[in-house]
Amino acid sequence: STINMKYVYSRVAGTSGFAGIWESTSATLNSVYVVKVEPYEGGGLSFITSSQGVTRNLTFDGKAHRLMGPTAPAGATSSARRVNERTLEITTRINGKVTATQEDTLSSDGKNLTVTIHAAGRTAPNILVFERLQSNVRSR
Repeated sequence: STINMKYVYSRVAGTSGFAGIWESTSATLNSVYVVKVEPYEGGGLSFITSSQGVTRNLTFDGKAHRLMGPTAPAGATSSARRVNERTLEITTRINGKVTATQEDTLSSDGKNLTVTIHAAGRTAPNILVFERLQSNVRSR
């Protein structure tokens, strides 16, 4: 069956591009889901999901980087490449086997981040939309 749930995220830190902190503002959620995006090693990015306890450090040269954090699966790595200025393609593997590919796309106005996840063995993707709400932007 299909479920359609709207999760709304606000950029609470950062001003442009992918880098920033995205926090859930959905009234239906019982907890806060935060995705923090930071610069990593020159032109790379770190995606830190505190609620999942996982950090993905990515460079855009196709090299695999081990997932970090207390809940990161053993043998899990991610590699990334830039499709264009606003789109990233990320491949996750466990012990060399692809478990998911995802496409992260930032809207041209920088207000929406759409994450489309294709899990191995599933035909329908999971689509997450992070929406920046200007009125909720605050510094940390």
